[in-house]
Amino acid sequence: MKIAFVTPSYYPSIIGASFYCQDIASYLTKMGHEVTVYTKWNHGWQKTDIVDEIEINRIPMKNILDGRFYFSCKMVMEIASKKFDIIHSHHYGYFPATAGLIAAKMRNTPHVFGPYYHPPVYSFARWLQFAMYHFTQGLPLLRMSNKVLPHTEYEMKMLLRVGAKKENMKIVPNIVNTSVFKKDDKAEKENILLFVSNLIRDKGADVAMKIFSKILSERKDHTAVFIGNPYDRRLIPLIEKMKNNRRMIFVENIQLQDLVRWYNMASVVVLPSKYEAFSRVLAEAQACETPVVATKVGGVPDVVSDGKSGFLVGYGDWAEMKNKIDTILDDDKLGKKMGKYGRKHIAERFDTDIIGKKIESIYKILA
Repeated sequence: MKIAFVTPSYYPSIIGASFYCQDIASYLTKMGHEVTVYTKWNHGWQKTDIVDEIEINRIPMKNILDGRFYFSCKMVMEIASKKFDIIHSHHYGYFPATAGLIAAKMRNTPHVFGPYYHPPVYSFARWLQFAMYHFTQGLPLLRMSNKVLPHTEYEMKMLLRVGAKKENMKIVPNIVNTSVFKKDDKAEKENILLFVSNLIRDKGADVAMKIFSKILSERKDHTAVFIGNPYDRRLIPLIEKMKNNRRMIFVENIQLQDLVRWYNMASVVVLPSKYEAFSRVLAEAQACETPVVATKVGGVPDVVSDGKSGFLVGYGDWAEMKNKIDTILDDDKLGKKMGKYGRKHIAERFDTDIIGKKIESIYKILA
């Protein structure tokens, strides 16, 4: 089959949606399908590229409303200029998904939509942005796509609340390449507290800094590592303050092999996020046999087996989160037991081959 992926982010971007698309595209190519990617162009990147036999087309976008929204008629026309068996759009909230839907309707091609849905839980301003997008782009994507693929039961329920149709939805979990994210027998745990995500308040970066700072004051042999870029300007003063502590390490623009190494060296991965549709970070950490402590929000309970592969706490209960982190740090046997269970849990449910086969079967039915 000839398949088009339309996504706001792809290689060399290092966010979750990009990794998901890369993993699925690579699997489909390995299975003999031809995958062409259409994504947003960023300054300094090649506009056309071929990586691992996958053609990547990066297209400039026109920004409106101070960059909060963008669009590209060129993207629509480039997708529609070719005949595909399936057009698969990715990520609710961004124009490329809409471009994929429009092109699919123009060419009478089956359209699949992976929403990665995040409800407007953060602020009134975000709610207004959500409403503007939802009624002009999001709702048509949910109702006019041939198949919508939420990652979790929770995400499906959220989509039903905003107008999606249950009859065109099928739950297909997020993906973890367990041949890449795995235990490294040469790497030893080094008393590291690890946070992996954009350094923004929505992800709980400020909460993690404060909890880790408290733990470091009590445990002189531990180190805190933050992997992500400081996108939230409001947190930059706090980040700069934390950098004065030599046991607080901040890593930006990390390579994949280095990320896997940090997961392996960490004693625990912590994510105090306000909302997660799935959380690849927590799945990747468990695949590397590292226990996790996270907030019990969104689709996280589908990813983390509470009490078995890590601990989940209510959002805002930061004293309990610190207590659960301490529990893991104080008991090496518990950490190892959780790590082994987590690896099994992820490998059996979210491995590339398992999810890839599910998506491939959906394509074959539609095409």
